[in-house]
Amino acid sequence: MKDSEITVISVGPGDHDMITLRGLKAIEAQEMIIGMTDSVETFAKHKPHYIPKNMRADSIEFIKNCPAKKIGVLVSGDAGFFSLSRFITKEFENVKIIAGVSSMCAGFALIKKMWFSYRFISVHGRELLDECPSESTVILCDEVNSPDAIIKKFPQITEKFDFYILCDVSLPTEAVYTELKGSYGTSRIILVLEEKTA
Repeated sequence: MKDSEITVISVGPGDHDMITLRGLKAIEAQEMIIGMTDSVETFAKHKPHYIPKNMRADSIEFIKNCPAKKIGVLVSGDAGFFSLSRFITKEFENVKIIAGVSSMCAGFALIKKMWFSYRFISVHGRELLDECPSESTVILCDEVNSPDAIIKKFPQITEKFDFYILCDVSLPTEAVYTELKGSYGTSRIILVLEEKTA
């Protein structure tokens, strides 16, 4: 049984000023950091670190074999929102989670909307939707499963919903679009579908 303490650390949607103070303190307390290149470079390049090719499979395997007693796993956004934390808590017992700001929260602040009545779906690194959303929905997208691919598959979206495409939320390249663009130059894409009112 692995006796290391594993801390899943939410680093926010991307920019260095969106991580919590608790998250920064947690990074400093770790002997080893695991995370994707952008998170490690932004928050923990001064710490011993491992950058996996496949975040889920490689991270879990690395943790099983890592001799460090305090291992921090950096996850973007908030660890409780479509995150690696659910796989780590299933695999290991001694896990602590540090909450953070999700891209969804930051994105809704950007477009000045309330998010409490929306349904949430992620197609980021997953399969495209099987059916068209029927209610106000937030979809975490990527370059393959893009807003354009979703609306091409379900053209009725444009009749039923107003939509916002949020890219690189919190980063200097942050952008909001209300029309399809074809290419967004990032894998950090959120499609917000808001039901039209009569």
